[in-house]
Amino acid sequence: MTQSPVTPKVLRYRDAATYLGISHGRLRNLVSEGRGPASVTYGKRDRAFPIAALDAFIDQRTTGYQPVRPEPIAVKRRPGRPRKTEQRNQKQMAHWTAVMMALFMTYLLWAYGFLGLATGFMTN
Repeated sequence: MTQSPVTPKVLRYRDAATYLGISHGRLRNLVSEGRGPASVTYGKRDRAFPIAALDAFIDQRTTGYQPVRPEPIAVKRRPGRPRKTEQRNQKQMAHWTAVMMALFMTYLLWAYGFLGLATGFMTN
């Protein structure tokens, strides 16, 4: 009697990774991220991959499949301390505002003649 060789319908992690041409750690990462091939479990820790699911996974990857990337989560943060460049710009703005106000006041005094009166009273 000759026995016919049994071909498995499912492969364990290491055999499935070899079948896909990747390391078994990479296969575990893909499965934990939810991007790996479909699998079957026989208990808490026993996981096997049907050969048909591995073939479908390969076909899915070779036909230009682009995984959907999740949108980044918007984190609400309190406003932080202003950067040094912002502080420097604010100081420069305050300085030039003071200079412009002094020039404007001088112009007003000159325009209304108060500057001439003020200097005239001091010379008498």
